[in-house]
Amino acid sequence: MKIQYLKYFSIITLQEGIFTLTGLISKLNFKLKSIKYGTQLNIIGGVILDIYPESRVIIEDNVTIISNAKRCSASTLYSKTKIKTLSPSSAIVIGEGTGLNGTSITSRSKKIIIGKNCMIAPNTIITDSDFHIPWPPENRSVYPGCERDVDVIIGNNCWIGMNTIILKGVNIGENSVIGAGSIVNKDIPPNCLAAGNPAQIIKQYK
Repeated sequence: MKIQYLKYFSIITLQEGIFTLTGLISKLNFKLKSIKYGTQLNIIGGVILDIYPESRVIIEDNVTIISNAKRCSASTLYSKTKIKTLSPSSAIVIGEGTGLNGTSITSRSKKIIIGKNCMIAPNTIITDSDFHIPWPPENRSVYPGCERDVDVIIGNNCWIGMNTIILKGVNIGENSVIGAGSIVNKDIPPNCLAAGNPAQIIKQYK
């Protein structure tokens, strides 16, 4: 029995060492990509970075980025955390104390701002663009100009449930909760619970 415990804790220790190493490599990659980050950045696993020159990515103090399914306690991760910008005007800001879990954030040309102390549950997708036009169908495969892209803003203290998709132009007010599996395509006011496809207000907190 003692030998089994020793083997188990040896494996755990090895995994922790690997997580620490990949986190350090991710931080080095952040610097190479000119990503500004604050103190106490905690990265577990490798982060996918695709950063366009002259775009801005700012990560404030005490942010945690989970990018490995073994350290995801609530669910699993379909992919590593991904941060992507596609033009010089793109900007992504992740506020102080916020946590990401296998989150995909893509700014094609506008700002995506996540406030302070937000909890972003596993496999959330956030984007500022449709990337294609719906009509006419023969033009769907052609990338349109950036005039259709719109900023995305998530207020302070928001909790975004797992497998949520947040589409362009959405403003989620502070302290609000978005239920798991929601598709958010319009603004959500502060201090409320919203869920569904499309997300609807279910409860207003006092």
